[in-house]
Amino acid sequence: MRGRTVIGRAVGLLLAAGLPAAAFAQDDGLQPYQLVRSLQLIQDRIAGGDHAAMPMQAKLLEMTDARLRAADAEDFKDPKNFRALLVYGMSGGNPVTVAAAASRATTDPQSLAVAKGIVAYLNGRPAAAIEILKPIDPMSVPPDLGAFLALVKGSLLATDEPAAALTLLDEARLLSPGTLVEEAALRRSVGLAVAQGDAARFALASTQYVAGYLYSPYASQFADSFVSGVIQLHMSISQDKLADITSMMDPEREKVIYLRIARRAAIDGLSDLSAFASARAEQGRSGKGNQDDPRAVLYSSLSTVTSATIDDVRTRLGKIDRGKLSESDRALLDAAQAVAGEVVAPVPAASKDETEAAEPAKIDTAKPAAEAEPVSQADAEALPPVEGAASEQPAVAAAAKPADSPAAAPAPPASPATAEATAQAAASAPTQPETPPVLPASAPAAAAGLDPHDPTDAAMLNARRQLDQIDQLLGAAPK
Repeated sequence: MRGRTVIGRAVGLLLAAGLPAAAFAQDDGLQPYQLVRSLQLIQDRIAGGDHAAMPMQAKLLEMTDARLRAADAEDFKDPKNFRALLVYGMSGGNPVTVAAAASRATTDPQSLAVAKGIVAYLNGRPAAAIEILKPIDPMSVPPDLGAFLALVKGSLLATDEPAAALTLLDEARLLSPGTLVEEAALRRSVGLAVAQGDAARFALASTQYVAGYLYSPYASQFADSFVSGVIQLHMSISQDKLADITSMMDPEREKVIYLRIARRAAIDGLSDLSAFASARAEQGRSGKGNQDDPRAVLYSSLSTVTSATIDDVRTRLGKIDRGKLSESDRALLDAAQAVAGEVVAPVPAASKDETEAAEPAKIDTAKPAAEAEPVSQADAEALPPVEGAASEQPAVAAAAKPADSPAAAPAPPASPATAEATAQAAASAPTQPETPPVLPASAPAAAAGLDPHDPTDAAMLNARRQLDQIDQLLGAAPK
């Protein structure tokens, strides 16, 4: 530890004096591993929230690069210097420098393989990198290298093998606690847990990140993953658990997180979550409310913009100070007001032609089932299954199967007797109480129980479509 302190002071003096990095790295006699350890110390300070150390990180990367470019085979006879070369590469180093220095080194085959894999990783060739690095166990190499190796492998396997990636990220944290490696591993674990649908893992990783790295300059990436995770896993994460996690944040960050959750939830039609998040954003902490924050008012109004309280919603939307909203939220306000206006717009009267065209349809629907015209095979296959009655049409059941399923093969045509029996079963089936499911704004008209030919339902459908487009047009999170 005393050696690290001396190195840190030397680096501080260098920066204060403004000396050229290359001259310091070559003339002061520091070994590559000493410079890399100094770089790691700076990066760990950054992970803990010391943003002022970021310029120093850039300077140390420059100094380390110059030293490694000047290193010869004699330097790399010390295993610590070669491992430092690899760690430098995985800490944001120059792949050209890593490749050139590794070519001059004489070391064991596994270390050379790691160098080759890191160069492939840094040059944007993930398939080649994972093919080289996959056989190497991070727990079998020295911890200073193993932690970075586990982090890189976990990142590479995140898409194709998420379970294995999570294990590797855990190993990275185990080998290097309290460092930038752990910060990155936790941050990536949050996103992977969401992809896996693992609410417990998501909540644990989020809690650990907030407790240790909330002030990291990379915390905005965590916030993105956290908000997305809350939306995607809303059925598995209780509001109490969400409140426990956010309670560890400072009041301003907590408010922003709840505003972002409220916005996404409102757009996705998650009324309960939107109402909860909006209320938390408005309540604030320590008695300091945020009722005057126009974003909270806007997002809470979005979740009820097509409800029975639409007049109240329109009044709230009309009182929002547009000047306090971002450009994207002003557009969101315009969309919400347009939707609210369409919901309360007078229903246009049906024209005479439309009324006359509807009469034959009424007459046809009044015919008994026995007098109905025969149903063709194509029409039968298009009929939806009758709720409360078992469908006797194999084609209907097959339509619900995946296209590549053996059961998806074309079924024989239904006989007239079968069609008649199905119609009679539908007529005699008891009426089910209507309990419409909670559907996103993008739900099809039939699934939402709305008739696109009915003027009132058409207005509601148009409102839903506009809400569905909001997230596409205004997907950026509020600043």
